[in-house]
Amino acid sequence: MRPSPKTDVLVAVDTALRPAGFVRRGHVWLQERGGGVSGWLGFGIAGALDLTPLAGVCFRHYDEVCRALGIGIPTTPVVSAPLGHLTPDKPVWKWTFTPGGDHAPVAASLVAAFLKHGKPYIDKYAKWDTLARELVAKPESLLDFERARKLAIIHVLAGNAGAAREALKKETERVVDLQDAYACSHRALVHRFEIEFPG
Repeated sequence: MRPSPKTDVLVAVDTALRPAGFVRRGHVWLQERGGGVSGWLGFGIAGALDLTPLAGVCFRHYDEVCRALGIGIPTTPVVSAPLGHLTPDKPVWKWTFTPGGDHAPVAASLVAAFLKHGKPYIDKYAKWDTLARELVAKPESLLDFERARKLAIIHVLAGNAGAAREALKKETERVVDLQDAYACSHRALVHRFEIEFPG
């Protein structure tokens, strides 16, 4: 059976990425950087063959806290950004592959752009102290639905459970009158957090 056009495209991207040390793990590519840190590359796929690359960074110790709290998916980046957002001039947000065409040149162009603009982003945030300091200083850089959770985990990893509880409490107060899925999942997170990190 012939692979799907999408599989053909991802194989071409995988081939182009391999020399940079990125290895496919399921639907994402990881670059081991040592010390439990991984560069991360994922794709939004629109239509049949439009790929929107996202660059990010994963931390094993962050994943371990998520696992203890029963949340998240392993190797989900703590921070990520679309490659087009990281490109200064005339950003390219997606790369379009032609069904049945030669995918190698488009994959090479995508990977070259990723190495030029996405890898420096990964390099910057692959240092946990840098990332944690920036997120605590600029919590508004995190999306509303992830802010309290990520700040709480960052504070726990810094040994400051009190600051973690404060971040969760602030969000609990914000959603106190809401009964939507997010508000319910936040309250469940707070409950699990109190069990996992008592005191």
